[in-house]
Amino acid sequence: MEIIRLITPAEVLELAFPSNQYLPEEMILPAKIDAAQYRFLKPAFGDFYACLAEEQYESFVDQFVKPALAYYVRYLVIDDLCALPGTTGVLQAETDYAESASEKNMEKVKCQAKEDADTLLKQALDYLEDHAEQFPEYDVEQEKSRKVCMKGGFIF
Repeated sequence: MEIIRLITPAEVLELAFPSNQYLPEEMILPAKIDAAQYRFLKPAFGDFYACLAEEQYESFVDQFVKPALAYYVRYLVIDDLCALPGTTGVLQAETDYAESASEKNMEKVKCQAKEDADTLLKQALDYLEDHAEQFPEYDVEQEKSRKVCMKGGFIF
């Protein structure tokens, strides 16, 4: 099975990171995009996930899926940005002009990225359900029956 990435590292940076903050595209690894797609999008879209790469859904993906995916990738790379493995162990960046965020603040930033991603994904799914006639491959009833809600580690 060939993995088709729905977003590029440049798009992730454009959609989910502040424009006044320089971050090289190389920090957004393709594997992080793949992980975000498989971990968050595939379960949410179910069988329709395979259709997202089709040209007819390009507008939907650009408008609704890419923003959510970008924030899921942000969520996954925050730890990489805070501490990097090196030959002498895990290193934390430090400069004369900035101080590394505390673990509590880092967790807040991660949590916010995940909440934003979840909200954007819900918006995409709501659009799908409200415009089901435009997405014949999306089976609203089947996908609703698969949905679960997790809050605080509990599955509802």
